[in-house]
Amino acid sequence: MNVQVKKVYRNDYLNIISALFKKLGLPQLIDHLVPVDPQCQTRVSDAVQAIIYNMFDGRQALVHLERWAQEIDLEKLIRPGLHPSWLNDDALARHLDRLYEAGIHNVISTCLIHIYRKEGLSLRAFHADTTDKTVYGAYESASLEALQITHGYNRHHRWQKQIGFGLVGNEDGIPFYGDVHDGNLPDKTWNPEVLSRVHEQLKQAKMEDEWIYVADSAAMTKDTLAQTKAANAFLITRGPSSLRIVKRAFAEADSAHIPWSDPFTLAERNGATYRVWETSSTYEGHPVRLIVVESSALDQRKGKTLEKERTKEAELLREEQARWERHPFSCREDAEQALASLKASLRPRFHQVKAAVEEIVRPKKRRGRPKKGAKPEVETLYFLHLDVEFDQDAWEQARRKASRFVLVTTVPKEWKGQPMDAQEILKLYKGQISVEMNFAFLKDPFFTDEIYVKKPERVAVLGYLFLLALAIYRVFQRRVRQFITPEHPLKGPGGRKLTRPTGQAIFQLFQYVNVVLFKLPDGRIQRSLDRSLTPDQRRILQGLGMDESIYV
Repeated sequence: MNVQVKKVYRNDYLNIISALFKKLGLPQLIDHLVPVDPQCQTRVSDAVQAIIYNMFDGRQALVHLERWAQEIDLEKLIRPGLHPSWLNDDALARHLDRLYEAGIHNVISTCLIHIYRKEGLSLRAFHADTTDKTVYGAYESASLEALQITHGYNRHHRWQKQIGFGLVGNEDGIPFYGDVHDGNLPDKTWNPEVLSRVHEQLKQAKMEDEWIYVADSAAMTKDTLAQTKAANAFLITRGPSSLRIVKRAFAEADSAHIPWSDPFTLAERNGATYRVWETSSTYEGHPVRLIVVESSALDQRKGKTLEKERTKEAELLREEQARWERHPFSCREDAEQALASLKASLRPRFHQVKAAVEEIVRPKKRRGRPKKGAKPEVETLYFLHLDVEFDQDAWEQARRKASRFVLVTTVPKEWKGQPMDAQEILKLYKGQISVEMNFAFLKDPFFTDEIYVKKPERVAVLGYLFLLALAIYRVFQRRVRQFITPEHPLKGPGGRKLTRPTGQAIFQLFQYVNVVLFKLPDGRIQRSLDRSLTPDQRRILQGLGMDESIYV
């Protein structure tokens, strides 16, 4: 029997992403939103899948995607009959243009709503934030409405050419709303605008119930508060320390009679402990709750600032100590006057300084050799003596104050039959980490590098496809975490137990899954795995509702 090996594909985890993409019904939805052109050999969904799978396999420029497509099991991953040469850079560019003309924002928004419906995800609370991504090159467009790729300051205050990403998603990090915007759009402008757009998406999803919008301190503006109310939502944000109502809350929190809560934790283990105290106020005509939070984990930047202040203060006190201890006064009155002036000028935060006038009687120095038998003359001098000690109590108090922040919210104390106390508000705010983790994905060169296209419109489309890839990644991670528990963990590299594995950790478990294509004597092609799947690999596929058929 003459059986030939036609090809060996390194398929690993791409088949899982492909199967998930199809289970969610996204190829059909995309082709419905951007109809198939009968003159094209490929569909828009083909191009979208190829670009997204390429992201998961280590993103390359579109010009190299045709060559990459020759190395993967394209017919299994996307659809039978698809040829790699059809995914050349000209064809992909045309599909990017078609997506833009169809309204790429609406296309991706519809896909995200579809994912939420399919997964049955909660629409109770959303976390929002923006980030930037550096791009390079000269981009030309005849349209003033196109994405403005412009210079702006990034999060590290560096001047660079960039685009902006805006994300609104749930606690699992699955985006419900996403946008690609101008590189210099400020967050204070973005927040009220996006509230209106999310409200429209909720209407489109036939969900017009109340919801909670969680954002960072840039959301604490009059416009955002007004738009939150108009969007049938409630706001949770961090109050800027420069606001008068926040300063007042901090000042009140220092009072001895304030009834702080008992310490509590939000994390399962090794987490920070918190104390909270709540008050109320109004801001720009809106009644708000102010929750002062004290954390046992000092913010890294604030901690460094305090350390610098302490070091600088210690150096200054040492200099003062050395200066005054070598400066004599001829009379006590002058020394006492200098002492009073010194005490008024020294206001140390982290040290205790005890200063006193010290009287010293010593032989008076004269020129030349003294006469034999002459009685030596003496003089009385006065010095300021400083005793400097580190004040541990003051230091701990300063650290405690620095670890405080204020949350501002319009959420009522009871909502949908559930008490929304200060601890629950803090828990919701801490969910912001989900958005920050998403930004790590969007900035990871493995997934989103090499944005080498000529037009801003195509940059925008690629940016939106990054957001769709992010949504697929988060859905995949969420599904796996539902059946991986501390009682039944996965075995990771080095025998490490994985109880809440990341998507990338799961990818590593499928890194060496290869598919061999055999050509049978009758001309048929048969696929086969080059080795049996491990128990953990089978467990993951079974938990996802898949089996070996996604490969063979």
